[in-house]
Amino acid sequence: MRRKSERLREMTQKRRDRTEPKYKALDMTEHTLKVAIRTIDRHTREGYAKEHPDLISAFMTTAAANFATLTEREIAEAEQVTTINVKTGEVEL
Repeated sequence: MRRKSERLREMTQKRRDRTEPKYKALDMTEHTLKVAIRTIDRHTREGYAKEHPDLISAFMTTAAANFATLTEREIAEAEQVTTINVKTGEVEL
């Protein structure tokens, strides 16, 4: 039998929708942070990343810039496809 505190926590705990943009962004950031630490440690030694948070920061900044560039490129390509489809009269469903 479950304790009262467990049932209360389950009732009051909100379930997050992982498809919401804010949660996708949080999940991506958390993943990138873990990758940063693992990568820095792999190329140096275990624990080096946590001793040098400036390296983690640089890794995260670079990852964010790369993501922004890729996102902008995807948007530009989508706009180009939309423009071509409008000009040729094709409709994508």
